[in-house]
Amino acid sequence: MKDEQVVREYAKALFDVALDKNILEKVVHEVDLVGESITDPEFEGFFQSVKVDGDTKKSVFNKAFLHEVSTTTRNFFWILFDNNRESLFNDIRNELERLVDEQRKRVVAEVITAVPIDEELKAKIQEKLSEATQKEVTVEATIDPDIIGGVLIYADGQIIDASVKSRLSNLRERLTLAR
Repeated sequence: MKDEQVVREYAKALFDVALDKNILEKVVHEVDLVGESITDPEFEGFFQSVKVDGDTKKSVFNKAFLHEVSTTTRNFFWILFDNNRESLFNDIRNELERLVDEQRKRVVAEVITAVPIDEELKAKIQEKLSEATQKEVTVEATIDPDIIGGVLIYADGQIIDASVKSRLSNLRERLTLAR
C-alpha cells in the first residue's frame, strides 16, 4: 500500500511540473522513450540493481539520453535514482498516463465477454460509455469464458457487471436465503 502512495506522489509531481511548464506532451513522450530503453532486458538489470549506485546510473543515463530529454525528465529520473525508486518506474509511468487521461477527459474501458465481440457492438458500447461518463472512451475487449455470457465492464473507477456468472451467483444466493 505504501508503494501505491509513493507511485501516486511521484507521478503527480512530474505531472504538475510538466503541466506548469506547458511541456506535458513532451515529458510523457520522453518518459515513454526512456521507459522503452530502461525496461529492455539488457538495461533493466543495470537500472534495477541495488549494487549500482545512483551516480553511476545518472552517468549512464546522461550518456544515453542527455540530448534526448528535457531537464524536467532528466531530473525526474535522477530523483528516482537518488531515492532508489527505479523499481517503481513502470507503475509511476502508468499513473502518469492515467493522470493525463483524466486531465484530457479520456478513459479506457475494459470490456470482458465470454466470446469475441464484433466492431459494431464494440462501437455501441463505446458510444454508450462516452455518453454516461462524458469522456472520450477507448474500449479494450478481453475474452474470459468464465463469465459464461453477458458482459463485465471496468471503466472510470466503476464496474458494470451484467455477466451470466454474476446473475447465477445472485440467484443462488437468493435461493439459499429463501430456505
